[in-house]
Amino acid sequence: MFDDIAPDQWCPLCEDWVCSLVRGRACRKCRQLQRRMWRYGLTIARYNAILRSQDFVCALCGDNEEEDFGIPHAKTSHWHIDHDHACCGPGSSCGKCVRGLLCRKCNMEYLPAYERLPMHMRDSPLFNTYLAAPPAQQSEAQVIKGRDNMYLPTSHAFLTDRKFADGLDRAGG
Repeated sequence: MFDDIAPDQWCPLCEDWVCSLVRGRACRKCRQLQRRMWRYGLTIARYNAILRSQDFVCALCGDNEEEDFGIPHAKTSHWHIDHDHACCGPGSSCGKCVRGLLCRKCNMEYLPAYERLPMHMRDSPLFNTYLAAPPAQQSEAQVIKGRDNMYLPTSHAFLTDRKFADGLDRAGG
């Protein structure tokens, strides 16, 4: 049934079918994800590595209130890419100043309010630790080839890998 479909009609990222009338080779959702990653100077593998290093939760509050584990384009609410605005300003990043992946509330409300405080009032160990040693800049957030670059964070393999990593952590390996 699908044997007569040209190979260029499959999205090279998520392997979903793409109508030949769609501009570009990637599907609409994957193009949106790519543009978002590029805007912050990230690759999909780097994004996966950062999220993995944070144990798939918000780097600040440790919460994962999203039913879809924060999969970027499964819903409109997804992880926010936090970066140092002193480096690149709001809206984009060079990639070197990315600090971590945060839930919407931490990125839009809590962290900006804390950063606006005068230095002598910044006394939260949680925020100070995050700002001094951002998760995205730790060695644990480096891309592991064959793991972080093998799938989109939207795929079933992403969730399977998370369960596998959790099993390794529990087993001590």
